[in-house]
Amino acid sequence: MNGSRDAQESSVDDGGPPLQLIALGAGAIDVPVFAYVSLVLFDDLAFGAFVGLVVGLGMYLLLPEIMADNGEADDEVPSVEVGTRLRGFHRTAAGLALPPAAVTLFGWRFVSEALLMGVLVALFIAAVIYVSLAVLLPQRLA
Repeated sequence: MNGSRDAQESSVDDGGPPLQLIALGAGAIDVPVFAYVSLVLFDDLAFGAFVGLVVGLGMYLLLPEIMADNGEADDEVPSVEVGTRLRGFHRTAAGLALPPAAVTLFGWRFVSEALLMGVLVALFIAAVIYVSLAVLLPQRLA
């Protein structure tokens, strides 16, 4: 193992399963759970499966970055301007922004049958969380 971030992300240890596979399994569990709860509460399987897919995607994006983080100091990573951070894709920020947005959409269904406004609110929440975290999170988690 050469100590690079790519080598750390590939597996938990030399004999462990790949982090992407663990994250995929954790994210895939959300789909049937939300689908079942939505079927019971709203009699709408597709809506719950969609919400579970969004939550699962967030978990898939977040878990490998968090599990591979070794807690190295921020001064070892070169500083990047805020504009540059926002131009690139910040995987951890996206992983942290998608689940609250999906849960907001799920909660919106309790309030209203009109999902268009709920989708807009969820997108707004995801955008605010993503932009905030892309700027505030340490660069090592990008």
